Parts: sequence; C-alpha cells; structure tokens
Amino acid sequence: MSTIRPVPLAAMILISLLSGPAAADIAGPWGFQVDLTFSQAAASKLQALKEGVVIAAYYSGEPATGAEEHADQIGMINLGEDRAERDGEPAVVAIPGKGDIETRLHWVKDGEPLVNINVYSARRSGPDNLLDCDVYDGPLKAIAGNATKIGCKLIGE
Repeated sequence: MSTIRPVPLAAMILISLLSGPAAADIAGPWGFQVDLTFSQAAASKLQALKEGVVIAAYYSGEPATGAEEHADQIGMINLGEDRAERDGEPAVVAIPGKGDIETRLHWVKDGEPLVNINVYSARRSGPDNLLDCDVYDGPLKAIAGNATKIGCKLIGE
C-alpha cells in the first residue's frame, strides 16, 4: 500500500513560480519576460519607501517602402507600448508584447519590430525617479519568448 505524502509549501511555491501565469502571459508571438534585479542599495531604498517600479516597453519599426506617411516625427512607425507596474522587488515580469504590433506591422520594413525597454521607479513615494536601470533597445524577435535581464541601481550609485 502506498502512502500519499503532502507536498511541502516551499515546493508548491517553487512549482507555481516556474510554471505559473508568467509563462502563459508570453504565449503570443511577441511576448517576453524581464528578469528584474536590484543592487543592495536600490533594494533597500525601494523597500524602505514602499516604492514600486514601472517596466515600459515601447515598440516601433522602420517604415516599409510606401508607409513613410505613417511614420512619427523621428521617422519611425509607432507600434504602441506595454507597461507593467510592480513592487520594488526582484522578479521575472511577463510582458505580453501587445501594443499595436499586429495592426501596424504591415507598415514596418521587413516586418521587423523593435522594442525599447525602460525601467524606472513608480513615483509612489515622491516625484522623482530613483533608479538607474539597464535598457534593452533592439529587435523584438531577439527577445520574444525569452527573459531579458535588466539590472537597476540607485541614481548616483
């Protein structure tokens, strides 16, 4: 006769983190994840102030021949944006890659969208950004379906 053993809580949490909604949220062709980390000083300051962070993804592309009339003031096709606000703690954050990519992709040269990912403090505790974070600025297809590391420290650190 076999015995059923309860799964320890820590194991259940780990399983849910590894197979939870983040993986489902990037199921579309343009979704990706941001692996967000903080220096010790940044983590301490964010926690002390109960400050959050914003992950902003801005999508664009070079105009295809004949689509130049749809370009913005800097000559790019605006494909929209995604934003996610989180508490100021390390996390892997799913970004769906929605924006207006699918509806405007036919205006983009070779159908190759670009993404610019910025992370900054949510300004819950004051009017100024507290963080100096890495930036990703490149082809969306290079990170689609993957996790991109973005590290943050305090401005001036």
